Amino acid sequence: MDSMTAPSSTLSAPAPIRRDRLTWAAYLALAQFTFFLNIQGNIIPFLKDEFDLSYRVVTLHPAAVAAGLIVSGLIGERLTRKHGRLWSVVVGLAGMAIGALAIIVAPHPVVSILGCFLMGAVGCLVLIIVPNLLADWHGVNSSVAIGEANGISYVASLTAAMAVGLFVAIGFGWRAALLLGVVLAGLLLVFLRGVPMPAAATPAATAGEGGRGGRLPMAYWFYWLAIIAFVGVEQSVLVWATEFLARVKGVPVASAAITAGAFSFGMLVGRLSSAFVLTRMTAARALYLSAIVTLPAFFLFWGAPSLTLAVIGLFAVGLGCALQYPLTLTKAIVTAGPFGELATARGSLASGLSILIIPWAIGALADRIGLSAAISMLPLFTVAAVVFLFAGERAVRR
Repeated sequence: MDSMTAPSSTLSAPAPIRRDRLTWAAYLALAQFTFFLNIQGNIIPFLKDEFDLSYRVVTLHPAAVAAGLIVSGLIGERLTRKHGRLWSVVVGLAGMAIGALAIIVAPHPVVSILGCFLMGAVGCLVLIIVPNLLADWHGVNSSVAIGEANGISYVASLTAAMAVGLFVAIGFGWRAALLLGVVLAGLLLVFLRGVPMPAAATPAATAGEGGRGGRLPMAYWFYWLAIIAFVGVEQSVLVWATEFLARVKGVPVASAAITAGAFSFGMLVGRLSSAFVLTRMTAARALYLSAIVTLPAFFLFWGAPSLTLAVIGLFAVGLGCALQYPLTLTKAIVTAGPFGELATARGSLASGLSILIIPWAIGALADRIGLSAAISMLPLFTVAAVVFLFAGERAVRR
């Protein structure tokens, strides 16, 4: 694998981020992963109708994606370390495309569920590589680069949802949106042929992790717990905001689905503003500020007497949540030192566990105490994340 020289940086004020071809390749690879990851949520209603599935069975599709993330979080780093970054990104993109094709042609839900698992498990190789690659390549600007990558990924997520709606509206059907993703993945694979990627640093052999790559420091695991909490809040709002607006606020279901987009819009604005924010404050300060924004915004959304205030609150929740995952992951990678890809792999494990468990737990709690009371528990996860962040910062300073 060809070596490249990373953009230079100084110990004083960091130079403006350089968005070269490698950077755009990383941004687009992560965006492609996000497109495939999130489009399965948009096609679930169609799979449910075509295969006449119950809610319990149809939710096995997103569960399969999360299970794939967990599996890759456990073993993916060994593959990336053995075969290198370019191989991992290429295989990840190809695996997601194959998984999408399996869903397109699926004659039975077992095939579509396996396709979702493949998208999560193999596609996660992209998720393991890209943040650590950007951290290595951009140095002091790593938080900005990873924040921008996640912002572009959120654009890809919204594009996936719009593509499903558009292709269904014009009569091409939901499969055309998945096929669009396959075509885009193919074009990106062609683009990658001209992009040499720097090899990951080879850490000295250390004990721990069974001798398979080193021991992650205690500070990392505090950030890992913060990732679980932050992702749990983000995914729970994505899953339950529409239902909350419809069942608790009395908004018609169709209008509630549109109104819930205020959260996604807030996330998009927040993630695209990462460069602006991080040139004015440290990542740690930005994370604490995000929690200060998120908590009152959530209660405005939850307790608002009018729909207008609820929408404002929901937008502000998205704005507050936007940088929590990418900045916490960046801090975890930096803390891991030479074990960045192991750190990212375990980070995807944290995301998978959070996506699989926390929104489901909110739903299970809602069956017992009602959705309004259940969703009011989410600020506890934000508070827990702040505690874990503080503990991680203290552990780093020791």
